[in-house]
Parts: sequence; C-alpha cells; structure tokens
Amino acid sequence: MSVYNKGGVQQYALYDVNGTLVDNAYDVNGDVVYSKNTLRVMNYNVGGWYCGSGTNVPSTDDAKFYALQNGILERNKADILCIEEYWTNFSQSGRTAASVLSPYFDYIHPEAGNEQYYGRCICSKHEITSYSTHYFTNDNTGKRYYDEAVININGTSVSVFVTHLHPSDIPKRILQAGEIYTYVSALSRPYIICGDFNSPLHDPFSEQNANIYNQFLNADDTLANGGAFGILNTACNSQDWSNAFAIDQIICSDDFQIKSVSTDLTKTTANLGVNIDHIPLIGNIAFA
Repeated sequence: MSVYNKGGVQQYALYDVNGTLVDNAYDVNGDVVYSKNTLRVMNYNVGGWYCGSGTNVPSTDDAKFYALQNGILERNKADILCIEEYWTNFSQSGRTAASVLSPYFDYIHPEAGNEQYYGRCICSKHEITSYSTHYFTNDNTGKRYYDEAVININGTSVSVFVTHLHPSDIPKRILQAGEIYTYVSALSRPYIICGDFNSPLHDPFSEQNANIYNQFLNADDTLANGGAFGILNTACNSQDWSNAFAIDQIICSDDFQIKSVSTDLTKTTANLGVNIDHIPLIGNIAFA
C-alpha cells in the first residue's frame, strides 16, 4: 500500500501484507517517516521566523529565509513542532508561514501575537482535538501564557504545551513555571511541555533558576535540555557562542522516555548576515 504525505513524498511499508500498521515506515532514501512508538518533538523559538533578532526581513529576501526554514523542517521530520515568537505578520501580506509549515504538518494551530515576541504555534502530524490558552495570573500584559493542544497520538490523548516565560524577572518566572506544573500535575493524561523558559538549566549567577526545573524533576518528569543528556545550547548569537545558553526546553511526563536529543545548527552556519538567538531543540520521545 503506497501512502503519500502532504508534500507528495511516498512512504513505504506503512502496512504489512495483512494490512497491519508496522512499527516503522521508511521513504525511498531509508529515512524514517513514521514510527509507531516514537515521537519526534521539536521546540523552536523562531525569533521573528527570519533572523532571530525581532527584525523582519525585506520581502525580497523572503524566499531565502523560507528555504532555510523548509530545510530545517525537512531534515528533522518532526511529528510535533512548538514555536515561540510566532508573529501575526507571518499570515499577512502574502507572507504566510503556513506555506512553509503545511507541507510537513496536517494540523497547525497558531495563537499569533500582535508583537513578534508573544505569538505561539503548535504544529502536528497527529490530530489536534482541542486547543486552549491559559494566561499567567502574575502577568497583566496579556502577553505571557501557555497554550495547550490535546493531540490524538495513535489512540492516546496527549496534552502538548508551548510557553514563553518572563525574560528578566526570576521570581515571576518561577511562579509561571509553577502554574504550569500545578496544571499538568492534575492531568489524567500524558503531557509534553515545550518552550522558551528564558532560564538556563544551570545558571551560575542564579540558584533560583533551579527552582523552575526542580518541581518537574521531583515529579519524575524528564528534561531534554539537561540531566542525563547534558546541556545543549539552544540560544545562540552566531557571532558569539560564549553567550549561548540552554534556555529552551522539552519536558515530558513520566509516561514518556526521552531517547535522544539534538540541535540543528543550520541557522548559525548559513551566513545570513544577522545574529541568531535560538536554534531548534529536537527530542526523540517514546512511551514508557
């Protein structure tokens, strides 16, 4: 049985001769295009989508930057993508981020901010059955919140969250992480939390940042950006790697095991002439 994804790429051996779904399916190049037991989750602060500096790129350069983002999506083959700093301009004036995302994802749910730093988006190859926004009680600007997508993954409902915690106020940031923890600890279904936590996992200048992550670790959750896998730099100024911090995060409930994590450095080596402040964090996640 031949199956094609939305980009027109043929997938092979999705079903065996008896019509039973197999554990893994591969394309003609031998790349895994489907895995029954493993999710590939990417968290990505796109930084204005284009250059990571909050500055938009002239429309004459759109094709170059869209090609770059397409390459990142194509290589990493994420099942779920969580985006921070998703700007309303992505869907205006013919500049549609959907044109980049739709070949790779069947479900795209943006919560676009009026300013480039406050939008969110969750993209999925699995059905998004519901979507909601939760505003932090300690932020009166309406710009800091966490979004929840309930996603049907092979018959199991999983809550996937995307957030962007306060960038400078550490006590406020701790309380915001605590609100997320309080919410997920009451859930009866597995969950995955993605986001820009604006807090290095091991910050020598602030022991308080550990409090953001300890509440999840104490609940036996697994952190992709830290712990057994070490620190992966996901905030990167392409001109100065010494200022790079591991502030982006993927956190999984104990229903999952994070098998491996990686980053995609393409934006830092593309000679774009702009600084890059975040790079994608990718986790291969299996049900425990």
